[in-house]
This record gives sequence, structure tokens and C-alpha cells, in this order.
Amino acid sequence: MQIAEKPLVTAKQICIERSNKSVLHEVSLEIAHGEVVALLGANGSGKSTLLQAIVGLIPIASGEVDLCAGHDGQSGIALVPQFAPATSLIPLTVFELVSSGLTNKRSWFGLTSSQRNQVHQAIAQVGLNDKTNRKYSSLSGGQLRRALIARALVAQADLLLLDEPLTGLDRESVSAVVQILHQLKVAGFSMVVVSHELADLDGLFTRVVELADRKINYDGDPLPRHHHEPHSHHQSEVNPGLGITL
Repeated sequence: MQIAEKPLVTAKQICIERSNKSVLHEVSLEIAHGEVVALLGANGSGKSTLLQAIVGLIPIASGEVDLCAGHDGQSGIALVPQFAPATSLIPLTVFELVSSGLTNKRSWFGLTSSQRNQVHQAIAQVGLNDKTNRKYSSLSGGQLRRALIARALVAQADLLLLDEPLTGLDRESVSAVVQILHQLKVAGFSMVVVSHELADLDGLFTRVVELADRKINYDGDPLPRHHHEPHSHHQSEVNPGLGITL
């Protein structure tokens, strides 16, 4: 089997605990090349925790995660958090924030010409050319979210994991980020997007995965209820005929 035919991510029966409390229990999940997956669930259902476990930011109590993205089992996955990382006590420009996502080595003399071009290209891709030399702390919420997407793009990852990219944004910013996500899909990026519902994301997802009661309780095609059902409260039972994964 060629590497490209293997899933980008294979999580097998993973269990995650925090403060000696089970957060996710025996969760199994595969993400294939070209998929754009919505990860849904109520607040506290473990959506962000699952993303962090996939990229190795938090340990798993049992089970395993096999990464094929990047073709070396270590790279090729980029996480887009809700907030900018505290990379330095010195205020960073947008260019510096985005360049912190570079995974290839820098020279003693700073970024190479090729790396600088990578950064400028990623910034242009999210429409922030005019903000390149601005301090990222001066950006609006929507602009910062776009800068964080650019930071992931500069890593040239096979798979983007986006943690609630629309949360807290005004309508104009939501529209801008949604447009970028659709452009990334057209460009062939594989994505997992944490969200509460899909009302603003029509046509983006090829698949929906729902978390509830520490497990995956739905894994399949987007359903009409996903576009308007709030997930801030406890979910109702899902019809077993709709593809529940135990």
C-alpha cells in the first residue's frame, strides 16, 4: 500500500484523562486525504481535547494515534487554535507570528529567501497583505483568526485542525473566514473543523463526527439538523440507523 492511500490520521481506542477524570473513552477515528470533517458536540464533550491529542499536545492514557500526514509520522499536521500562542514577550508582527509556523530549519542569518516567500504567500492567501508589518496584538478577532490560519498554512501541512474558527467573530469576519475555508477545500486541503453547528458552513463538510458521553455517537454525512441544532446543551439520542460508531 502506498503511503498516500493510508489515512492521514488513525486514532485507535484512545482514552484521555484530565485530573484523574475520563474525558474521552475508547475513541476510534480515521481522517482520509481530501476529507473536510466537522467535529461537533456540546461544550465539554472533548472536541478540542481530541485535536490536541492528535497533534501530541496532551498525552493519551491508552490507545494509539498513527499519523501518516507529512509522510514521516511526525509532521504534516497543523493546529489552528482559537487564540495566538504566547511565542514571545516581545510583541510580534503578523509576519513574525506567521513565520513561527515554519517547520523547516532556519539559517544562522534568519529566514531564507524561500522561507520569506512562503510566509508572504500564506499571508496573501488569507487576505492580510496590508497587515504584514502590524503587531498582531492590534488585529481584530477575525484578522487574528486569519493570521493563525496563515501560520498553519506556512507549515505546508497535509491536514489542518481548526479549533472553533468562527467563535466570537462578527458577521463580516465570519464571512471572511468561511470564504477562506471554502478556498482551502477547493485547493485540496484536508481539514477537521471544531464547531457547534454548521449554519454558516453550508457545503464545506464531507463528513460529520459528533462527540457525546465521552465517545463518538455519530459519524457520517451531514444531516439537516446539524445546520441549526445547538450543541451547547446535552444532545438527544441519535437514531441508530444513522451510523452510530461505538
